Amino acid sequence: MNSDKESNPGLRFDWAGDRDAVVFPTVRGVAVYVNTNDDVVIRQEAHALEREDTLVFVPRVHVPALIAALQAAMEDGEG
Repeated sequence: MNSDKESNPGLRFDWAGDRDAVVFPTVRGVAVYVNTNDDVVIRQEAHALEREDTLVFVPRVHVPALIAALQAAMEDGEG
């Protein structure tokens, strides 16, 4: 760790240029709920430059296929 950052908290941190110090990137919030149309909604918090959250509507009948695809993607990423 760079002692300049510790001794001078007012020093502007370079999030893009100091990647070795960043433990994990910013993660936007994700919510999952059922709407009044009985769809499962996956909602991602808007980025600072966006006005609206991102929404994905999944009819309940297709949720098992979505879960299977997510699990397969996770398994493909292992190893």
